[in-house]
This record gives sequence, C-alpha cells and structure tokens, in this order.
Amino acid sequence: MRGFLLVVDGVNEVVGRVFSWAVVLIMLITVYDVVMRFAFGQPSLWAFDVVKQLYALEFMILAGFGLVRNAHVSVDVFTARLSRRKQAAMEVVSYLVFFFPFMVMLIWKSYEFAARSWAYGETTWGVVALPVYPIKTVMVVASVLLLLQGIAKVFRELAVLAGREEAC
Repeated sequence: MRGFLLVVDGVNEVVGRVFSWAVVLIMLITVYDVVMRFAFGQPSLWAFDVVKQLYALEFMILAGFGLVRNAHVSVDVFTARLSRRKQAAMEVVSYLVFFFPFMVMLIWKSYEFAARSWAYGETTWGVVALPVYPIKTVMVVASVLLLLQGIAKVFRELAVLAGREEAC
C-alpha cells in the first residue's frame, strides 16, 4: 500500500512541478501579444487562444498536485476542534459521499466530451483554428490524477483511524 501511495504522490508531484511552468509560458505569450499589439500595431491572431488553452491546462492538471500539497480550500470551522481521528473520519465520509461520486461522473463525462471532440476534429472559432481535443483530453487525465490522489488521501485517513498513521 505504501508503494501505491508513494507512486501516486510522486506522479502528481512531477506533473505539478513540470506543468507549473506553463504560467511562465502564459506570461511570455501575453507580453509578446501586448508588445506586438501596442508597440507595433500587429496583434497576434493566435495568442489569445493559446493562452486560454495553456491556462486551462495549468488549472486542470495541477489539481492533483494541489491535493498532494493540501492546497485546496477546506472548511476547517467544523473540524478544527475535533481530535485527529474524528477529523480523519469526517474526511473519509466526505470523500465517500461527495468526492468519489463527483470524480466518477467527471471522468465519465469528460471522456465523452473529449472523445466527441476527437471524432469531430474540433477546433477553436478563431482565425487560426487551434485544435481543442488535446485540452479536452487533459480534462480526463487531470480527473484521473485527482481521483488517484483522493484515493491516496482516503487511505492515509483510514490509517489514522486504524492508529497506523506512521505507515503512510
């Protein structure tokens, strides 16, 4: 079990570190577009669509990384005064009731969404007509990574409930 947890954490950590650099690319393209637009009167036809897709990539693919780092928003008002074991129990119940059903639906629907996009060869509406199907595929990949990280989180919380927190 510990091996599974380390692999899931490691994959999301690597994905997070690699794709967090997309923000630099977003910034460079945006600066390029602004300079071309205002200094040379030559706005780029592709920059807005590329930046939009890169931002979507970064936002989606870093979700699992955020869960590894406990960077997601949580409402600690209800659990702050509970013991660690009671907090773990609340986490497990909330993941079982809310997180896992949502993730299964998200993976299922995003797969259908991406498959339809690939089948049609979907592109953006802009002049450049960038392909959209790669970013829609990222929805599926990001959802799977987040689901795996959620499974790892639940296993860790179950270890706390079993009194074996150091095992995970």
